[in-house]
Parts: sequence; structure tokens; C-alpha cells
Amino acid sequence: MSRLFEPINLGGITVRNRIAKSAMVEGLGDERGRATAAMVALYERWAKGGVGLAITGMVTIIPGFSVTAHEVGLWEDAQIEPLRAVVEATHRHGSRILVQLCHAPPQLTARTARRFGNPAPSAGVNRVNLMPSRALRDDELLDIARAFGDAARRARDAGADGVELHAAHGYLLSRMLSPLHNRRRDDWGGNFDRRMALLEQVLRSIRSQAGADFPVAVKLNAHDGEVKGGLSLDQSARVAARLERSGVVAIEVSAGTADVGLSFYPNRGGIPRDLARQFLREQVGVPRLGLPLLEPLLRHAEQRVAFSEEAYFLDEARRIAEAVSIPVIAVGGIRSRDKAERILNQTRVSMVSLARPLVREPDLVREWEADREAVASCTSCNRCYVALGLGYRLQCRAQAGA
Repeated sequence: MSRLFEPINLGGITVRNRIAKSAMVEGLGDERGRATAAMVALYERWAKGGVGLAITGMVTIIPGFSVTAHEVGLWEDAQIEPLRAVVEATHRHGSRILVQLCHAPPQLTARTARRFGNPAPSAGVNRVNLMPSRALRDDELLDIARAFGDAARRARDAGADGVELHAAHGYLLSRMLSPLHNRRRDDWGGNFDRRMALLEQVLRSIRSQAGADFPVAVKLNAHDGEVKGGLSLDQSARVAARLERSGVVAIEVSAGTADVGLSFYPNRGGIPRDLARQFLREQVGVPRLGLPLLEPLLRHAEQRVAFSEEAYFLDEARRIAEAVSIPVIAVGGIRSRDKAERILNQTRVSMVSLARPLVREPDLVREWEADREAVASCTSCNRCYVALGLGYRLQCRAQAGA
């Protein structure tokens, strides 16, 4: 049997194969942050399509801190039952499911940022919404850690197999680990140990609220996108080793932030100029007359994030896998069964995960099972990705002609 289709144990749960559906915002939460019937159908389709592990799009833990205003939330018990329907649909077809928990700041649109004072790990200029940011207070950070624990308990009550903490791509847990973004001089920053403090407090909160045996995985930035002074790969390997000692059951390795000019770094491929301009106008507040001034930035970004090779974060995943003994999941541009097989056979990486290809082809895993030469038809155009920020639901917009 191909190793790709062998089962694997993640913190006491058995996953039927080594292929995960990586997190991607679905845009299928209602106005109260509850999962909808459309989200149930989507996860049932992915489970029927053969994924071993489904990781939900980021789930909001505190009301109001939504990136798209259409994420599912777990800040109140009324959101448990709608999520249970998603979990049960996934389980019904033999897949396991982790609920990805995320707190977005400082990656907020200008409108949301103004409402909350544009919080961030440290004060300065927010390079996502180009506004001045304020440092989160001690009491706010403690409340955030408690909110993660409460959300994990609700995920457990919904029947989920575990949670994944989003500590990548520049969301709060990610930036608290980064010496570039966390410049605090209190108990929450200043050296490596203190930059770990919030993530470790979150883990303690989850153990307290959801139980010590509830599986917790982490999506970890291997680095901040190769920016000067950011989190380095060596530092990330230290983080990974510390997370293993804290009881984390698996680490999914990605990289990059959503700073202006860098937001496509984790999603290598094209930049749909029409949707990008619309996003800059509607969500960032760039006036229409100012858009031409940003064209050089878009052209530069296109060159930097062009999709040039499969598995573009494989070196990072390999390095993290060498630092820990728990399963490491490689994500980023995996498009063929052959490449996925070679990753598992030639490195210590234990699983692979895909997002955009499964949006276009929900049955891709079944296709891989049937054909060793099968390659995803996803072109990495990123129309699905940018459209999410404009409030559209998750779908392959290239396939739909949109």
C-alpha cells in the first residue's frame, strides 16, 4: 500500500490516510457566526472525496473580530449545534475533523480595526490596514487566552476530533512569536521565552476548559516571509520543540504574513488584478484615484509569489520535522500524488495538506487513489482566495468563470 493512504494516529485519533484538507475560510457562517447548511454540504463533499483529515477555516473566538464577517464563530454555546452538523457530516464518511481557532488582530480591515482601536502585539504602524496600532493590554491578552479555551471546549462539545491553533500567516498568535512584530518589554515579549507566553497560556487554557486529552495541533509560521528581523526558521524549530513538550499532537508548517505586498506569500500563484483592486478599494479604503499608484506594488508582488515549484514550503516542513517527533504536516502548492508520495517517502514529514486544489476538485483524493499519475487541475490563480476577502463564499471562481 502507498504510504500516502496508510492511517496515522494524531493524539489518539486515527486518521484514515495522510492527506488533510487545509484550512481556508469558507465564507459560510451566518450573521451570528453559525455554520450553515451550505457549510455542512461542503464538508460532506470533502469527506466523501476521501480526505483523511478536514481542518476547518479559521473560527472566530471573540465576537466582532472577523476578517470577512462570514466566518463561523465559537464564542457562545448557541454556535455548538450548527457546528455539530458539520462534524457529523464529516464523520459520516470516515474523515476526521479539527476546528481551527484563530484571533485575527492585527489583520483586520480598517473598519473593524477602528472599532477596537487597532490592537496588535506592539504599537506602531499596522502594515495590513496602514493605520496606527496600539499594544494589547495585559488583561486583553489574558481574556484572549481564556476565549481560546472556551472555544476549544465548544469544539469538543460539537464532537470535533480536536482543534488547530492558527499561529501562522500573521494572525495574533503568529505575530506574538515574531521578534519583528512582538517588541514588548513585559511578560509577553522581549525574549524567546516571553514571546512564547501567549501561545503557552492558550494551551493551558484549552487543557483547563476542554480537557488534557483533547487533541491540539498548531499551524505554525516557519518564518515571516523572509522579511528582515522576522521570525526565522531556526527560531520556529525551537517553537516547535517547545510545543511538542507542551503536548501538541501535530504541527502544520506554513509561512508568511498578510502585510501589504506580502499577503499572497502563503498562497503562491497569480494575483487577480481586478479582485485585488476591488479589495484595496472596499476593504483597505484606497481611493479609486490612488489605485494606479499601487500597480508597481502589485507587479512586484506577482513576481515574488509566482508559483514556480510544487511544495514550496517543503524545506521548512523538513526542518521542523527534524526538530520534533510528533507528526509534521507539509502544506503549500502540493499538486500531484507523485510529489506527495515522495515527500512522505523521502523526509520525516508525516502528512500533506491541500486547500485550493480541493476547492476546485473535492474528489481529488479519490482521483489520487485511482491514478498514481493524477495531478490537480488547480492553476493557483487565487481568485477563490481574494474573493473571500470581498465577502463571497468559497468556490473555484476560475472554474465558475467569475
